[in-house]
Amino acid sequence: MRLLIIGLILLVAYLMLRKKFNFFEASDTNSKNLKSGFQLIEAPAALIQSTLKKTISNVIMGLVLILITVLLFVKIKIVLLLLPIAFFLIGYLFLFNNHFSKIKSQQIWFNAKTNEVFVEQLKAENYAFNIFQDVQAVQKIESVQTTRGLLYGYYRIKLKDQLLEIPYLLAENKPTNKLFFDTLTQNFKIETQKRIFPII
Repeated sequence: MRLLIIGLILLVAYLMLRKKFNFFEASDTNSKNLKSGFQLIEAPAALIQSTLKKTISNVIMGLVLILITVLLFVKIKIVLLLLPIAFFLIGYLFLFNNHFSKIKSQQIWFNAKTNEVFVEQLKAENYAFNIFQDVQAVQKIESVQTTRGLLYGYYRIKLKDQLLEIPYLLAENKPTNKLFFDTLTQNFKIETQKRIFPII
């Protein structure tokens, strides 16, 4: 019975994320080539699906640990030590939703010749900046560790009047987005902060 409930929860969560993902995929393809000289910094469908599968795999492992804890708690008290690990793994599902929502809420365009960046936002005003003239600092905020091939994190680019946050998912789209992120990493001293859950 417990396994059935866990399975239903996972199925509902997966279907909700897939629905959100499909909507995003359909909505952004029409605007990819609208800005002459600019490249859209994006995460392709295959990359997002791969990350989602890894996330679901970690969540399943977390739920299994909770189930083991519940079943063995009466006999072996030490299994309670598994609970923090279990909740950490389950938290990946919320991290995926958080980072994916961030990707949906903005589109980043990069001109490699002029180093100009244009940011389109769904819920705020669009803005533009030059990497070498307007960027004040670059940070990376990421998980404390890589878990089963999955590392969540994001870049935080500080401007005078704006704060641009870019999930690692976009940086993983190589070689398409490599030049943009290389421009950042090669020209700025990037401070890295470690967090249990790097929520944007």
